[in-house]
Amino acid sequence: MKQDAKPPLRAGGEPVVSVVIPSFNEERRIRACLRSVLHQRTRWPYEIIVVDSSADATPRIVEEEFPNVHLIHHDRRLSPAEARNQGLRLARAPLIAFLDADCVADSGWIEAIVSAHQEPYPAIGGSISLATPSTMPGAVLFAIEFSEYIPSTRPRRIRWLPSCNLSLKRDAIPADNIFPEDMEASEDIVFSRQLMKWTGHPLWFDPRVRIAHTNLNTWSEVRRRLRHLGYWSAQSRRSGLVPGAALVRFPLLIPLLIPYRFLIILWRLLRGRGQKRLLALALLGSPLLFYGLACWSLGFWRGARASGREGHEK
Repeated sequence: MKQDAKPPLRAGGEPVVSVVIPSFNEERRIRACLRSVLHQRTRWPYEIIVVDSSADATPRIVEEEFPNVHLIHHDRRLSPAEARNQGLRLARAPLIAFLDADCVADSGWIEAIVSAHQEPYPAIGGSISLATPSTMPGAVLFAIEFSEYIPSTRPRRIRWLPSCNLSLKRDAIPADNIFPEDMEASEDIVFSRQLMKWTGHPLWFDPRVRIAHTNLNTWSEVRRRLRHLGYWSAQSRRSGLVPGAALVRFPLLIPLLIPYRFLIILWRLLRGRGQKRLLALALLGSPLLFYGLACWSLGFWRGARASGREGHEK
């Protein structure tokens, strides 16, 4: 990767980066998220847009404590895809960075994003670390959802990017409604595959673009989250862009995902330097990791069945 040999963008009064943060009932975590973005060590001007549809105190916190943040609040709950699309429509910068409200950005996050986008890739994803590594439910959820993006892995071309730490060049996208709004999760997988089709270019993972993710911490929350992720992962295969459509057509293959994904996760953690604590939790809690993968696979099976019913109705 090239380092800042020359400024890739003109820094003036207009923002170089627009940070879009979708939010729903994040009163406990929105302060840490916004403080991390507001206290960036960077020479580049940037703006922050929060698209919120909370029923709790989140919009009041943003409005009263963070007056420099552009807040858009909706009384109707928006899906993450709807919120990101609206933020994109409001963004003024040539680089758009998406961050989730339950994440905390590294102090050099903006600087790393601008540096990374000197490369020709239309979208760049960054690394994700676990903000709560001592809780077993949080570690299991993190290992299943984000082990592909741990900070110690190498820069590389990648098949898809998580929207909690995603940045893109505005001129690489054909419209402002880039995330499929009919999906409640896995919309970033479909978007990633669609973007590669639009541009003819691969996506890039740069571990220097770092955030920490705060996961759920109770088994009931983690179980619901994994079933939800599995369901929409299966639904994403309906697009015809995401690999794995055979699993939707032949649901009897779905149980094979449990040992397969278990081995893949352990291999990623073994290969990743600096992940000893997370690896130890995964090894000591391997039955719980299997249980989490079973919850995810059950959600995937339900999503595959729903896709099959929809296909028959058509």
